[in-house]
Amino acid sequence: MPVYMLHGFRWPRAGFTGIRVYVVLHNLEQAAAEYIQQPLTTELIIESFNKTQPDLLPRLPELRFIEQYDPNDETSNTVSQDYAYVGAKVVVFPDGGGLAPAPGAGPGLNIEDVVEQGSGLTDDETAALEELRDRLAPGEKIGWFMVYNGDPERWYPPSEDEEEEYDEDESEVDDQSEVQSHAATEPSTPQSYTARLTRLFNRMSSS
Repeated sequence: MPVYMLHGFRWPRAGFTGIRVYVVLHNLEQAAAEYIQQPLTTELIIESFNKTQPDLLPRLPELRFIEQYDPNDETSNTVSQDYAYVGAKVVVFPDGGGLAPAPGAGPGLNIEDVVEQGSGLTDDETAALEELRDRLAPGEKIGWFMVYNGDPERWYPPSEDEEEEYDEDESEVDDQSEVQSHAATEPSTPQSYTARLTRLFNRMSSS
């Protein structure tokens, strides 16, 4: 349950330059606009930034997306926060340290020291961050933010399309397995079951 200290800005989810519109305009169909810290979504957006912001991304090598999330909060707005955070420098406090609701520094890290030391960004990196802010979130301030995330690997259920695709693949494998079982002279063994799972995994990986 880490706490993140990041130097950057908030990226609104709504609005013409917001996350949702960006994901749609750039055809990031597999991206989770409601949770961009998800690894695949981060990868897709960074790849897109390299195309849409080619003058900025090489100057921000440590750019990260951070989300605020408390798994114990079951209110409706917890499902999707109004903002995600874009950080040019991110310091992670792994286990919180016991403060609530936003835990403090972990062993060997001190929040005050992090802020006093500054962002550590060069003038060029600072200028690139400001330009990125102006393009994605005009009007948002750049500064230090403390963000708590109780489940960074937050699991999302598969979409209906993904479930249908999985069911179709599994059905095809079942049909093939049934034909093979009729032709075989020996009953199914654990080894044949393992082979079936392997074939299913290979089909899903190649699709």
